[in-house]
This record gives sequence, structure tokens and C-alpha cells, in this order.
Amino acid sequence: MIRIGTSGWSYAGWRGRFYPRDLKQSDWLSYYAGRFDTVELNATTYRLPTEQHVQKWCAAVPPGFLYTVKLSRLITHRKTLPPRVDTFIASYMARIRCFRRARLAQILCQFPPYLTRDDERLASFLDKLPRRYRYVVEFRHKSWLTAAVADILRRRDVAMCIHDYPGCKTGDLITSRHLAYVRLHGYVAPYVGSYPRRTLRRWAQRVRGLAEQADSVFVYFNNDVDAAAVRDAACLRELLA
Repeated sequence: MIRIGTSGWSYAGWRGRFYPRDLKQSDWLSYYAGRFDTVELNATTYRLPTEQHVQKWCAAVPPGFLYTVKLSRLITHRKTLPPRVDTFIASYMARIRCFRRARLAQILCQFPPYLTRDDERLASFLDKLPRRYRYVVEFRHKSWLTAAVADILRRRDVAMCIHDYPGCKTGDLITSRHLAYVRLHGYVAPYVGSYPRRTLRRWAQRVRGLAEQADSVFVYFNNDVDAAAVRDAACLRELLA
């Protein structure tokens, strides 16, 4: 299974470029879900959604549509795990349970560029996450890109995010038999610039290779400026077809 989407859907710059100008913003998610079958939910990084928000998001998409939700930065963006990390995780997971199981694909744990390698912290953090969900970890500091860190993930069946973030580009490393996960952040700079078709053709080859090693592959474009993400996602899907 290969699914392709974007990191978020609610960007003002997409009006007139992807969304019709006269389409109400409250209908954007339904419009998006009519064209793509998955999305990364970024809002959960910054604040805990209400149960009503989760129910609204689930109701706006058709059967078979899948969300990836990002773990709160109150948990992932600390240099040391906070004393109340168990409480933070429990509160977050209680709200995430509002997603019906059929809607939630996995949870993305994105570590910031200033967070450097700490194997003990990583293992402790992962062991606190409830096993009922699938997880993927995105590292943005190159110190994490080692065989030892990959082994920590592999022992817990957690996917390492494959991405092109500047200064920390990864190879096609598979650490979960169930999941390969790709984030493309922008051709010119983070969040900026469409990928040339020749580059997307190379990514299509890489995605095919990943699909031979994992049960499912998720690819998300994070170059949201000027709606580059939706154009590139559609192009990659066409190339894979």
C-alpha cells in the first residue's frame, strides 16, 4: 500500500491555487479528501484538539481516508523528558483515541534540529508510548543517523522517517517491517519550491523500492508555500501509477 498526501491542508496560499476561491474554508478538508487519501495532521503538534474537532475531522473525509497525527511538541521538543511526561502522553493519547481506529494510520514524533543524539533518552521515550499505535520518528540532527539508533527503533518496530531536511538528509533506511515513511520538505528550502519532475521520478523509484520492504509506504509533501505540495503529491502519484 502506497499513500501520498501533504503535511496539512489549511493554508491561505492554497486558495485559488488548489481550492476554488469561492469554496468556504470549512469545506477545504472535504475537498482535499476528495483528491488525496491521507494527510498529516499538524495541529496536534501545537495544541491538544478537542473531541469535537477530532469528530469533525473524521466526519469530513470518506471511508478509507487515513490520518497521520503529530505528537505534541510539549513532549518531543524538550532536551530532557519533563517530569510529568507520563501525564502529557496519557492526556494526548486519551484525545487521540477519539479518532476511530480506521482513521488513524500512525503517530509522527518529530524531534527538533537542536535535539542531538541521546540513545538512553530515545529508548526511554519510546518505551513510554502505548503499543496500540504505529509510530514514526523524524530526526533533524545528523547525530541521530547511526546504526545504533536504527537498532533502537528496529527492536521496537518503529519507523525512521526518510526525509530531505537540509543538513540531515537520510537514506532509505527501513526500521519497521510494517511501515516506510517519507517527508519531502521542499526543493528550494524548507517548505518552499516545487520538485522538478525528474526529481520526483527518482523519488518514485525510491518509493517502489521501499514498498518491497515494508507493508505500507506513506509519502507527505511539506512544501506548502504556494500550494507546491499538492501539485507535487499529484505528480508523484501519477508517476507511481
